[in-house]
Amino acid sequence: MSNIRKYKVSATVAAGATTASAYSSPIRGRILAVGIDYPAHTCTVDLDSDGEAAAQKIVDLGAANTDTVIYPRTPSQDHTGTDVTFDGTNEIYEPFVVYGRVKLSLASATAGETVSVTIVVEEE
Repeated sequence: MSNIRKYKVSATVAAGATTASAYSSPIRGRILAVGIDYPAHTCTVDLDSDGEAAAQKIVDLGAANTDTVIYPRTPSQDHTGTDVTFDGTNEIYEPFVVYGRVKLSLASATAGETVSVTIVVEEE
């Protein structure tokens, strides 16, 4: 039986800086949704897996300042690493599977502002 769990990560930009980063506690499961609570000014937001053999880019959002919820997906692949398609053109997507922490990175941000991210995960 699976459980749905929320993880919250917040990063605050230090005085005189324009970037910030923070890490979640360890996550083991499929990411179903990501809610982003932006500050008043625009900034870019990235979420990447951390502690895995190769980092996955889970969220890569350009400059924005409007709160949003997204449902990130990645292409399914076969045993050779080739993306699986329905008909040779339309890819099949599935939730990101993570096993480790998730890194929140902010760029082009305003000092003193905080971005909070809520990650909804299905765990086994």
